[in-house]
Amino acid sequence: MSKKRWWLPLSAIAPLVFGAPTPVHADQQQYVVVYVEFLPAVQKFGAQLLQRLADIGGASPGAISFTANQQIDRPNFYVLVEVWKNAAAYQTFKNAPTTQALIQKIQHFLEAPFDERDGTLIE
Repeated sequence: MSKKRWWLPLSAIAPLVFGAPTPVHADQQQYVVVYVEFLPAVQKFGAQLLQRLADIGGASPGAISFTANQQIDRPNFYVLVEVWKNAAAYQTFKNAPTTQALIQKIQHFLEAPFDERDGTLIE
């Protein structure tokens, strides 16, 4: 292939690689992962509050799955893994007064702020 034509195959696939992202549909499942780090001295109490949050979340309308998992080698580290019917269901849970009050209680025991990462599954 000559030096002048190397760009031709690239220009053919560029729209596929750099094209506009697929629009997010309102009915797509919402996936959320939240990393939580408690102060070591209050880890057990924080874990109880976090489990209460997981119980409330799992019972919320639109929740498909909501788990609180402790890291094996660092007992004050947790991860919440949530799957919601859609983004609206997640926002309804997140903005509920009960959820907000519990999050406020949990924040007093944190070593670092919540590290929340939400999105949708890419297929």
